[in-house]
Amino acid sequence: MLDQNSVACKCRDHKRAALDRPLLFLPLILIMIVSFGFLLGIANYHYGIQLGSLIPYTAFVVLGIFSAQRGQQPYFFSCSIVLQIMPQLARRHGGFLLAIVVIETIALQLTRHMPVSWLINSGRGGSPFYLTLIGLCMCFALVQIISSRSLLDQAHQVKQTLT
Repeated sequence: MLDQNSVACKCRDHKRAALDRPLLFLPLILIMIVSFGFLLGIANYHYGIQLGSLIPYTAFVVLGIFSAQRGQQPYFFSCSIVLQIMPQLARRHGGFLLAIVVIETIALQLTRHMPVSWLINSGRGGSPFYLTLIGLCMCFALVQIISSRSLLDQAHQVKQTLT
C-alpha cells in the first residue's frame, strides 16, 4: 500500500497490451500525414515551409517521446511525474522548433548560392538539398526524442528512489 509521500506511477505500473493507447496515437499519426499536405499547400508562401514543417515535426516528436516503440517504456500524460516535467519538455520543444525554423530559413536563403545540381530532383527521392534538409530535421527530432525520454526516465528514477 502507498503512503502519503509515494506517488503511484501509471508509466511504470502499466501492463502492455497489443493495441496500447491507439486512440491517442492514431490521431497523431493522422495529423502527421495530413500536415504534410498542409506543408505542400503553403510551401510557396513566405516562411511557408518553415511554419508548415512545425506541425508534422511536433506530431512526430510527441509520438516518439510518449509511445512505447519497440519495447520502450511508455510515458502517460496522466502520470504525476510526467505532468511535473511537462513545462520543461514544452520549453525544450520550443527551443527545438526555433532551431528548426532558423536552420530552414538559413538553408533556404543559401539556395541562391548553391549549384543547380543540388536543387534539381534526382528521381523519386527529391533534390539533394531537400533530402539533406529533411535529414537534418530528423536528426534534430531524434536528439529531442532521446533527450526528452532520458529526462522523463531520470525524473521517474528520482521519484522512485525518494519513495
